[in-house]
Amino acid sequence: MKIEINKDSEITIGDQLSQQIVFLIATGKLKPGDQLPSVREMARRFSIHANTVSEAYKNLVQRLWIKRHHGKRMVVRAPHEPLESRNVDLDDLIDAMVRSASRHGYSMRDLRKRVRERLWVAQPDHVLIIEEDPSLRRLLHRELSDNLSAPVKTISPKSLSGRQRISANALAVSLPGRVWNLLPVLPRECTLVLLEPAPVDSFVQAVRKLKQPSVIGIVSTSLEFLRFARSLLAPALGTQHTIEERLIDEDATIDLHALDLVFCDTIVRPLIKRPRATCYRLVSDSAIGELSERLNPAPHDTTP
Repeated sequence: MKIEINKDSEITIGDQLSQQIVFLIATGKLKPGDQLPSVREMARRFSIHANTVSEAYKNLVQRLWIKRHHGKRMVVRAPHEPLESRNVDLDDLIDAMVRSASRHGYSMRDLRKRVRERLWVAQPDHVLIIEEDPSLRRLLHRELSDNLSAPVKTISPKSLSGRQRISANALAVSLPGRVWNLLPVLPRECTLVLLEPAPVDSFVQAVRKLKQPSVIGIVSTSLEFLRFARSLLAPALGTQHTIEERLIDEDATIDLHALDLVFCDTIVRPLIKRPRATCYRLVSDSAIGELSERLNPAPHDTTP
């Protein structure tokens, strides 16, 4: 489990630890059922206080990323795992089969050939982004609209309840960590896909290549984007670099002359007139590819 802690950063150690664990889960580096190191082991690994690790784990439990298992051990929670035990019905079994087949390398064409009737009825014709934060909804809408040929709509989880019409024939998408709030209001026939975040390795390396003390700018229309970016960049800053955050409106005038290196979101990038501004796209290429395959499936195989 690759985690780096910068004790000199203005970002708290607990935030660095919890956000990096979230990113490892969201990008599949930590998988459902994987055990996390014990509080004592994690504290010893980074020479930090056990209470710091304990609070970080507690935060992740409250946010439903991890759970206690067999006493005190923490394990990664499965994205679609129900919060309370209930009787398993046929749809639960089918959904589990689809997820399991995907994990084992079967393509959507393979699944469609086996369970053609169910997948044909559920064939989506548009993407529905379900996200509570309005600024993240706008960011995701921009990214998916730019990379998919199908129509893209957005809605909040609260507004989704009772809106059967907007979710009909929809391929619902959400960021990891939101699914537990969506399952109670999402129609059973609506397919939900979790959007894998894009990797941050190249951005971390860009910071580490800086030879002189520098001011790293993070510019976004979304406060959630700023929080995410600063936590993942913090370990690379060392003692010589600092982060400056800019939360702006889409029609704002952006003055970035005091910043040595700038990371920004997809909406902000066209507004920045400087060569060293690097855009971070929230959704990974593999996630875009999966959505494209679901929206534009290969022709039916009619071979007996």
